[in-house]
Amino acid sequence: MVAVETDRRPLIEPGRGAPALIAHKAGNTAVLALAAIEEVADYLEVDLYVNRGRFEARHEHRIFSRLPVLFEGLKLSLAPRRPFGLAELLEKTEGRVDIFLDLKNGGMTAARLVRKAIDESGYQHRLVASSQLWSVLRSLHDAAPEVDLFYSIGYQSQLDLFLSVIQRDTKPRGISCRHTLLSPRIIEILHERGLLVVAWTVDEPDRAAQLAEWGVDGITTHRVADLRQRLLPA
Repeated sequence: MVAVETDRRPLIEPGRGAPALIAHKAGNTAVLALAAIEEVADYLEVDLYVNRGRFEARHEHRIFSRLPVLFEGLKLSLAPRRPFGLAELLEKTEGRVDIFLDLKNGGMTAARLVRKAIDESGYQHRLVASSQLWSVLRSLHDAAPEVDLFYSIGYQSQLDLFLSVIQRDTKPRGISCRHTLLSPRIIEILHERGLLVVAWTVDEPDRAAQLAEWGVDGITTHRVADLRQRLLPA
């Protein structure tokens, strides 16, 4: 499959200007999702759960014909669980938006499912995976070493643990961290070790601008267009 060139930044990487913007669940309608994909988002975040040996989405809106894509809506508890077509998602979005997986469970099963989806789709663009279950990411590294791993961090104790092991754990490409845990010094330490920093979830443009000034490499948000306008004004 030939990759389609776009004007989006091709890589979350320090020193490349404004942070990459990651559409957090991209809204709860297909219209908003398409806007995120086609207009402004660098990455589309997708939450994936493993149940009975397959990926499932908690709540879905169809973006492409016959393509179920995960977007979490207000009636999460009432939404049916259905098989999630990761291979088709990769095939349909390649060259349009990069994919940021958030793996919620599954261990080696999740790793095998990601590997299978990559092989079936022939996907060649950048694929990023994060999880607060770091063992899932270690399994994914063995199954699909080409996927960039971002250890997800939601608590101070997790951040302290990560900082204590980063010299011994060479698998992660970076962290996806609750933005309130970040500081200029923490970001500097991680960059010094060659790691990238994604902040989540940031919907206030002024806070996004502050994080960008501190040097974060990516920001997960529900308000991609607003943050892009604030960070990259015309």
